Amino acid sequence: MPEPVDTGADPYLGAERGEALEFGVLLLLERLSPTERAAYVLRNAFDYPYRQIADIIQVSEAAVRQLVSRARKRVLAERRTRVTRAEQRRLLTAFVAAARSGDLTALEELFAADVTSYSDGGGAVRASRFPVAGASRVARYVKAFAHHFWAGVDVRYANTNGQTSALLSRDGKVFTVLTVDASAQGIDHVLWMMNPAKITAVSAASPHSAET
Repeated sequence: MPEPVDTGADPYLGAERGEALEFGVLLLLERLSPTERAAYVLRNAFDYPYRQIADIIQVSEAAVRQLVSRARKRVLAERRTRVTRAEQRRLLTAFVAAARSGDLTALEELFAADVTSYSDGGGAVRASRFPVAGASRVARYVKAFAHHFWAGVDVRYANTNGQTSALLSRDGKVFTVLTVDASAQGIDHVLWMMNPAKITAVSAASPHSAET
């Protein structure tokens, strides 16, 4: 899973370029060639000039423009119509409430039929090693660990990778960055970033978070 990037402190990054960092987009980019993927992310997420990208990936500037254009068309063609930022946040907060209480029915009602849950513990903390797919399976999976996982957890919300994430902390220390990708069908992806090496920057940026 990609490292969460704090986009709350930079309105331009959050509004204009954060979309290229969303997990759903990065999943689609995994289907592209490495050079297409690199060109797209460097241009659309980090606003690198075409000439600089050409130097990085060792192709001509004209080739970079073609790579970016091809990748953008592929993403637009294959991506589901996403919900508004406000709706994504609503679905995330509803998911947190349902997950915390272990409400199986509420969880299933939030999910798209083909929802997939991904976890990244980086081998340093306990986390599911494989994706869990399907509304019923994901709901049962979340319910199964609700009692012990949420004990003593405080929740704050922050902008990461262009959308709202929940920062889960225990004893004042963030241990999970949780977010969801959603479309008109409901929540498509549930993303549990628990890898300590990847959440350090977001944890440090937590003053930008919105308290709940």
